[in-house]
Amino acid sequence: MKERLRYLETCLTLALTGFLFLALAGLGQAGQIEDTYVTTADVNVRNGPGTNHKIVAKIPQGVKVRVVGKEGEWLKVQSKHGNPPGYISERYARRVQEQSAKSEAPAKSEAPVQGSYTTTADVNVRKGPGTSYEIIAKIPKDTKVQVVGSTGDWLKVQSKHGNPPGYIDKKYLQPR
Repeated sequence: MKERLRYLETCLTLALTGFLFLALAGLGQAGQIEDTYVTTADVNVRNGPGTNHKIVAKIPQGVKVRVVGKEGEWLKVQSKHGNPPGYISERYARRVQEQSAKSEAPAKSEAPVQGSYTTTADVNVRKGPGTSYEIIAKIPKDTKVQVVGSTGDWLKVQSKHGNPPGYIDKKYLQPR
């Protein structure tokens, strides 16, 4: 009888351990998603999931972002520029639907608007698409620049001198 009780106790312990292992493994993956979202407003990117975390960047409205995880109401976003992942509030982003939802207005295009442009004022060239990014160069008014792409309201420009590309707010550029 004693042996039988010990046997049942061992089986129950193994079953509970297995159940606990499976439950914890599922919890570890619950926050892992991979999807494309578009920002619905200018949004702060933080280094953790909550307003108590430091703002590390800003993403303009209408920019597509790659979401790689979720913690509570915070989306973990992957940088397009090689920076560490950050977090945005899901209130300021929506999942990009397949083209079946045609009644919605499309997000601002990320497609390239390539070509020659002229600066309409003295402008800052930034490392990324937003004012929170570092200024890497200054270009005077009436300077010809070569645009190679766009992200939201920011145009990506290529340097004529071999420097890394940068971003200029499109309101300071005019097509030639």
